[in-house]
Amino acid sequence: MTLQGEGTIARIDPLQIHEVDDEIRHLCEEAERQSGTSASTRTYARNPQVLKALIAFRDALAREGTIDPVIRELVRIKIAGLNACRY
Repeated sequence: MTLQGEGTIARIDPLQIHEVDDEIRHLCEEAERQSGTSASTRTYARNPQVLKALIAFRDALAREGTIDPVIRELVRIKIAGLNACRY
């Protein structure tokens, strides 16, 4: 784990795919398929219980949310652009 010095934001390095628990490796592979990267998922994989809870929460929002799916996707694209993230 890397933590950078004073005046910078702490950074926790994602696990490498071979370091990810077998039980959640498929979640990393699905994230990679959907967004082109699994870095966030592999970072949360440092605590598998947190990752599982986060995924359950996101799944519930996707199923039960009231925002039109097209609008939701446009928001995701905009957020990715604002954060200079691959999408």
